[in-house]
Amino acid sequence: MVYSPLTVTEPGEPESFAYPSLTQDLKLVWDELDGDIIGPIHASAASVHLYDNNRSQFRKIASVEDVRIDCYVTESRFAMICEKYDKGGSWVGGGAALVLNAGSKILAANRRRGKALTGHLRYAWLRQILFQRKEGFWGIEALRLVYKSEGASMFLQLTLDKSTDSAALAHELMERTVAYRKADSDPFESDEAEAFERLLAAGRVIQEKGTMGKYELPTSWSAGSAAQYAPLAPPSAITNNEPGTNS
Repeated sequence: MVYSPLTVTEPGEPESFAYPSLTQDLKLVWDELDGDIIGPIHASAASVHLYDNNRSQFRKIASVEDVRIDCYVTESRFAMICEKYDKGGSWVGGGAALVLNAGSKILAANRRRGKALTGHLRYAWLRQILFQRKEGFWGIEALRLVYKSEGASMFLQLTLDKSTDSAALAHELMERTVAYRKADSDPFESDEAEAFERLLAAGRVIQEKGTMGKYELPTSWSAGSAAQYAPLAPPSAITNNEPGTNS
């Protein structure tokens, strides 16, 4: 089954590297790798897309709209939580892509039992970080995080609050992703290490009109994996950050 960073979660579920955990009062559980946390950054919609080889295009497999999603940028992951995913538009997700509308009694029951829509993408999984700046009155600020799962290309797309600078957010995510990858114990080849340094040295990407700005990561792991390479502490707490020397 492919990895979706939008999942319905409840308190008490086992903690794992792959999925976020919740406290009893429906807050994200922070772990020892999170370190400095930026947020919440607000989004009003999120969707997960899977590349369909038969159609030669991406198709949407999960989405939520017209809600408030609290997003956080930590030192190890991009994390999200939406406590009232049963409000606003609709939640589409799950193996059968069942559509549950805003007034659904099923969603209301889930809410009473104490569940939230959560998700995270750890930096070791990111292949690309894209952003779209607001252009014109009707434009949006958008963030797209590309990853792989079960050999398939996938991405998470977020519609951000219009006060959010998606370009600045994407650059921050790029820098934190590089810092994380330099701090973990996955050894790099020299060309991979040089590619990370070039990415940092290039600075901010300038978005061309009608396109999305993009940062390309030299290497990545499949979503849900690479727990064995996680650093022992947040990157800011590790003084030796040279790629491939901290294994």
